[in-house]
Amino acid sequence: MSNLISKNFNRRKFIKIIGLSAFGSTSYGLYNYLNDKKIVKTEWKGNVLNNQASLEIHSNSRKNNHNILKEVNTFVNNADQIFNLQNEQSEIVLLNKKKSLINPSTSLVEVIKKSQIISERTDGIFDITVQPLWNYYYNHFILDGNKYFPDEKKLKSITKSINWKNVIIDNNNILLKNNASITLNGIAQGWITDQITTILKKNNITNTLIDFGETYALGNYEDIRSWNILLQGANNINKVIKLSNKAVATSSGGGTMFEPTNKYNHIFNPRTGLSESKYSTVSVVSDQAWLSDSLATSAIMLNKQMLKLISDNFNAQIYVLENNKFQEII
Repeated sequence: MSNLISKNFNRRKFIKIIGLSAFGSTSYGLYNYLNDKKIVKTEWKGNVLNNQASLEIHSNSRKNNHNILKEVNTFVNNADQIFNLQNEQSEIVLLNKKKSLINPSTSLVEVIKKSQIISERTDGIFDITVQPLWNYYYNHFILDGNKYFPDEKKLKSITKSINWKNVIIDNNNILLKNNASITLNGIAQGWITDQITTILKKNNITNTLIDFGETYALGNYEDIRSWNILLQGANNINKVIKLSNKAVATSSGGGTMFEPTNKYNHIFNPRTGLSESKYSTVSVVSDQAWLSDSLATSAIMLNKQMLKLISDNFNAQIYVLENNKFQEII
C-alpha cells in the first residue's frame, strides 16, 4: 500500500493570513478595549468534512462568545451528517449507495443546485459526479500500490457515468442516473463557510476571519484595514491581496497527489478521466465562499478566455500562477 501524498485533504495550505498582532500569535489580532470594556477572545477549533477548521471571535461577553460557538458547533455537526463522504450515515453516502434519496435535507438540495449553476457556466468542467474517478485513482495508486498509468479502458468505462446532468432533483427526491456517484468536496466547504459567516453576522460579530476549509474575511483586521491574504504558490512564489467581506479559495494539483511526480492528482477532467491542470495554482475571490470554492475547483482546467468570462459573469477576481508568477485575469 502506498501513501497518499498530501499534508492535508484541502487547499488551505496555499492561503496564509498576514498581520500577526503584538498581543499574541493569533492571525487576527486582539482588541484590548471596546467602549472601555475589556474584550474577550474565544477560539473554536475542529474538523469540517475531515479538514481542520478554526474560528476566533471577540466581544465583551464570554457567555455571548460561547453561545455563538455552540451554535457554530451544532451547525458543523449537522453538516457532517449531510456532506461527509467518510461518514457512513451521511446523506451523501446513502445517496451514492442507493442512487436515490427521498426527503433529502434542504441543505443538500441547495448545494447540489448551486453546483449545477457552476457546471452549466463552466461547460461541464465543474462536475460533482467525478467521485468514481477518485475511488479508482485511490484504489489504483494507494491501496494497490501501482506506479504505472491507470488503465485507459477502465477510465473510459468510468467516464460514461460522469455527467452532472445525471443528478436529478425531482420534488422530494434526488436521483442518480447511470450509476453515478457524487462528491460535494469542491463546493460544500465553501457553502459551510458562508453559513458560519451568516451565524456570526446575526450575532453582531463584524470583524473576524472564518477559516472553514475556505476563507471568508469578515469586516476588517482590527476594524482598521482590510485583511492581508498571502496566496502561496510553489517555489516560494507568493502574492498579497487585500480582502474585506470577501471569500477566497485556492485550487492546486499539489493539494493531493496520488504519486510523487504529481502527474496524477485530485484535479480530474470529467471528460477524459485524467488529472489536468493548466496552471500551478488558481485563486478565486468573490462575495460568497461557495462560489469561490466551486470556481477555483474548475478554473484550474479552463483557458484564460473562459476565466475572463467567468470573472465578468460572477464579479470575481481570479489569480493564476503561471510561469513562476501570479497574474490576475483582467
